[in-house]
Amino acid sequence: MSADLSLASAADLPRQRISGLAQHKDPAVREAIARREDCPFGVLAALAHDSRAQVRIAVAAHPRAGRTVLTHLAADRDPHVVKAVTRNIEAPLDIVEKLAHHRREEVRHLAGRMLEERAAMITAGTQEDEALLFARGGRPSLSLHGAVEQVAQAPTHPSRKVQPQTLAPRPRVGRDGTGMPRPA
Repeated sequence: MSADLSLASAADLPRQRISGLAQHKDPAVREAIARREDCPFGVLAALAHDSRAQVRIAVAAHPRAGRTVLTHLAADRDPHVVKAVTRNIEAPLDIVEKLAHHRREEVRHLAGRMLEERAAMITAGTQEDEALLFARGGRPSLSLHGAVEQVAQAPTHPSRKVQPQTLAPRPRVGRDGTGMPRPA
């Protein structure tokens, strides 16, 4: 392991040094920076455009990557990057739902499975929360029930592809409003 790679993984690395190592020529160093919990959002956003897929995968898996970065990476050409976005537990549900309709079957399958797991987690959390609320004499949250229903009803299979519509060319209209060409 190189000195810079071990430095990139060090616990007490100053913020300025993180930014500097994010531009390192070695992709393993950039990947190590992207995996850091204390990696600044701006650095993550910059690394989301890295030429190496391993670096983008590390960014896609980062819990603080944020909606903008994850939306960008969900459209990545490398399916491993897209699958890392799908596996990210902090990825917004709407992004994962869109990935359930991805053109690649492996991504669709994983997104469907992740939606099912999230629905199960929300349901389990709802049941525990409701038990605590009931014990205290409270009422269950309607918004949490709505979230459970929304996740549970999300399609896990690809939707039918809509064929693009071809439109006939519009006739040229002359100045007088008729379909006739103007006289020369």
